[in-house]
Amino acid sequence: MTATPDSTAAAATAPVTPAAGEPKRSARIIGLDGPRGFACLCVLAVHVGGHYSPQTVLTYKLGLLGQGLIFFFALSGFLIFLPMVRKLFAGKPMPNNFSYAMHRLLRVFPAYLFIFLFANFVMRAVFVENAAVAERQFTDNGLGILSDPLTLLANLTLLHSYIPSMLQTGINPSWSLSLEFAFYIALPLLTGIAFFLRKRTSVPAPLLAMIPVVIMFVIGTTGKLYTASLVGPSGITDPKLLDWGPNQIAVLSRSFWSLADNFTYGMLAAVVFVAIDNGLLRGAIATRMRWWTGIAMIPTAAISLKLIDDNSRWQSSTVAFGSALLILFIIVPLARGESSKLAERADWAPLSYVGMISLSVYLWHFPVLIMVGRFGWMAGDSPLGMLRNFVLVSAVSILFGSLTYRFIEKPSLTYARSFKASK
Repeated sequence: MTATPDSTAAAATAPVTPAAGEPKRSARIIGLDGPRGFACLCVLAVHVGGHYSPQTVLTYKLGLLGQGLIFFFALSGFLIFLPMVRKLFAGKPMPNNFSYAMHRLLRVFPAYLFIFLFANFVMRAVFVENAAVAERQFTDNGLGILSDPLTLLANLTLLHSYIPSMLQTGINPSWSLSLEFAFYIALPLLTGIAFFLRKRTSVPAPLLAMIPVVIMFVIGTTGKLYTASLVGPSGITDPKLLDWGPNQIAVLSRSFWSLADNFTYGMLAAVVFVAIDNGLLRGAIATRMRWWTGIAMIPTAAISLKLIDDNSRWQSSTVAFGSALLILFIIVPLARGESSKLAERADWAPLSYVGMISLSVYLWHFPVLIMVGRFGWMAGDSPLGMLRNFVLVSAVSILFGSLTYRFIEKPSLTYARSFKASK
């Protein structure tokens, strides 16, 4: 359940150097780090609750907090597509693919590899078999040191989510990193089509920018339809196994083919943001965009709740759409060159800090919740018990995440930016 919290807003949205006479944009879009931190804590809470307070989660429908992961996907779509859209609208060349690839690799792999290896060989707190099959409340069933060479290699390379027998092994939320990397690979390939046509046709930039958006939407929609067609013939009736079990349907359900549209809506928000920023969307459409998005969030939330209650595979699509609406609701005044009190408040310092280190927190929290359970520090299955467990796991995960960010993530990001400067 983890869409990888991506790079900080500052890093992901750093603008190109403006041409002479062109107003200089801020190197950072405020208002997004805080929501990212909040979403990270929501994911952490539902994992802690699901592991140690399952009845409390069920009674109070706290599983809804897990939708914070979908916000990460939409936010990745927005932040990573945004600089590409800016260049496309400005008629500039596509961002350097080598620099892009190095930034994406160094953004995730150094921290992931360290945390995975530490959790595996030191903490002995990774899943050695499929978590949906092995996981039991307050037990170490299916946990330990992952030593099988092929499974270990698959986890180290984030390929385990594509192999039914290896799905949900290792740090089980890492499946979302596999999905993120599929997005990282697909995005420049699809966006390259738009840049190619920009040079050779007179098609307006906004329409060209929609090409990767539409293709990603089609990929996600067809993937969901195909995966749904396999459910009946499979004979699998347990919803948990269909979503997370060691079978091909679960692999497809977690794949880019089925979930590509979760990034699509954030990408669409990036196109809208840049269109307003460049004055292509103006007048009432631009000035009232926040109100349109606010109103649209109401039916979107209602539909999402219904789909979640039905355990529909389309639930992530509507949640991702609502996430994109939320992103625009927070930051759209910035595209008009105005201030946004909401964006400033959304970046409340504690949440903004968690957002900054969210990748490490996200990766640490599951091994941590396993370890504190082994030490006998976790409370029972009650609202107060779940709250205590959440606070404890959050504190330890944020501490570990702070250290990993300071000594691994931050130096890796600094090194990654050197490729941008030199290429």
